[in-house]
Amino acid sequence: MKKSRIWVLAALFLFCCAAFVVRLVKLQLIDGESYRTQSLTRVVTRRAEEAARGEVLDRYCRPLVQNSTILTVDLDLNICKNVNETLDSMIRIFRDCGAAYFDYLPISTAEPYIYTTENFSSEFKDFMDKRGVKEFATAEQTMERLVQYYKLESYSSAAARAIIGVRYSMFRAGAPAVYSFASDVSMDVISALKERGDSMPGVKISSGYTRFYTEENFASHILGYMGPLSAAEYEARRGQGYSLTDTIGKDGIEKICEDYLRGKDGYRYLEVNSVGAVTSLLDGQDAVFGSDVILTIDKNMQNITEDSLASAVAGNKQLNGEDSATSAAAVFLDVKTGEILSMASFPDYNLSTFYQDYATLSQDSNSPYVNRAISGAFPPGSTWKIITAIAGLEEGVITKNTTYRCTGQYTHYEDYQPTCNNATAHGVVNVETALQKSCNCFFYDVGRKIGSDKLAEYAKKFGFGTKTGIELAGELSGTVASKSYRESLGKVWNAGESLLAAIGQTDNAVTPLQLASLAATVANDGVMMKPYLIRSITNRDEGISLETEPVAVDLGISKNALSLVQSGMNMVTNVKGGTAYGPFRDYGIVQVAGKSGTAETPPGQAAALFVGYAPVNNPQVAFSVVIEHGGTGAYVYTTQVIKDVLSYYFSSRDAFDSVADSNELLP
Repeated sequence: MKKSRIWVLAALFLFCCAAFVVRLVKLQLIDGESYRTQSLTRVVTRRAEEAARGEVLDRYCRPLVQNSTILTVDLDLNICKNVNETLDSMIRIFRDCGAAYFDYLPISTAEPYIYTTENFSSEFKDFMDKRGVKEFATAEQTMERLVQYYKLESYSSAAARAIIGVRYSMFRAGAPAVYSFASDVSMDVISALKERGDSMPGVKISSGYTRFYTEENFASHILGYMGPLSAAEYEARRGQGYSLTDTIGKDGIEKICEDYLRGKDGYRYLEVNSVGAVTSLLDGQDAVFGSDVILTIDKNMQNITEDSLASAVAGNKQLNGEDSATSAAAVFLDVKTGEILSMASFPDYNLSTFYQDYATLSQDSNSPYVNRAISGAFPPGSTWKIITAIAGLEEGVITKNTTYRCTGQYTHYEDYQPTCNNATAHGVVNVETALQKSCNCFFYDVGRKIGSDKLAEYAKKFGFGTKTGIELAGELSGTVASKSYRESLGKVWNAGESLLAAIGQTDNAVTPLQLASLAATVANDGVMMKPYLIRSITNRDEGISLETEPVAVDLGISKNALSLVQSGMNMVTNVKGGTAYGPFRDYGIVQVAGKSGTAETPPGQAAALFVGYAPVNNPQVAFSVVIEHGGTGAYVYTTQVIKDVLSYYFSSRDAFDSVADSNELLP
């Protein structure tokens, strides 16, 4: 019995061995050549799939920044048989078509070779070290060594330099298996590459994305632009899936919302043959769209603000000469929420041609790249009298019934006697009529009695001297004038400077956004709303992932003080004798309350400012407009900007009030 079992097991063992032998003979001897051919002609490669970046939309979900599909040329090094020959052929095609490709080598493209920078990146230093280039080698010596390293002796010097430029760019990109040779390639180049396709194995065409701006010269300081990663940015983000050839948000919303806008790249494992043609799809992961950012701005209102601001500067130049009105800014925001409805800075620039224009515009003395709405620090001039009035009323220095006889000159000090506006004698004024007529002498007296440090406390309470926290880089905090501030700098504060501080001069410096926030806070009965630009962030798969909630701070200002200031601002525009009565006298759209101002900004003419809100009895929109070097007559142009924008807000925009679904795109 035991022997029979042993024989059965032995027979089974021999049968299995025979089966394995037969299978091995078939694989190696009969079908071996076929499998060998397949192994030589088929390669599994991993190809990345670029994720589309999220879009930027206005408050009604009208697109401001979208994606445009572009063609890219890649080189799959798993398939490429001779890298130098293939690169040489690709470079020739691109040059014949006048097309650009990636070449980051910091050495001139023609002899005699020189370095194009004095500060080498860590990538270039590492590149040279690993290829045996001595630390202090000249550009000529570096090229000689690299020609030897890459075995390019048989190529012309121009061809060798071009190939080395791409080789370095490959190294800089982290030596990927599939290298991105060029992006946004024309059909001429694509056709030429396809004609030579069989002789250049590994070259492939794929699609990618680039940013598309729906309008030119629109909201450039808000939206921002994209650009290639710097060495520092790459080091900081290399663990987040970025490569050196990626682009990243450099300014504006593109930068602030980079982590939301950027999608997650996908990939595919493909089986390809010897010429790079795909024979089988094996596995992979889909790319994930970036999230969309919905802003608080109204696209139409932003357009009107920008156009009107540009017209105001042009008109002011005609009135006061070419040396006037070099720049301007305007901010309109929602009184109840703090949402920025429009924010413009003039001059601006074209995001679509940022890099082409940079060399010229960066030298422009008017600094078009500066967002003056948040980065322009202007003396507030007479708009500051709003602060002085509130401080005086709250501290009991003045009341509703306090009067002052203005003779056109303030004579309290024997050795310093500043004049009122153009030495005008306003007669007997109280706080309301002093705001209406912008009487300097009344506010000189308030400033002297309250003191600069106490006045500064109230200014800081309204947010001056600190950043608002708007979601943009480059915001300035400005400065608040006071004796303590001046002495902290080791400088002297003279008694007479308290008078000037009360009318917005001396060290006072504010941004247009801060001024708009002041107007909104007065209109909102002393409740300050934090200004913001990002309404929500929406993920296409999961819906809204972030929604900004308004932040309110009650400053604790008495209703009495606020009502008197509101009354004075109403009289500025709606009562004869007000400094802006003329421009608003026949404005029938809505009643506006405001305060004009001029402030010396040497060299050149004074800055013209106007702040306010509308409607008077139910404030919805607050604003500030500043024309730099506009001169004393520029209030005509600041108020025109306000009327243009408010006319849209209180009439044309009604069609959008019923929008319910924040994900529905409007034309």
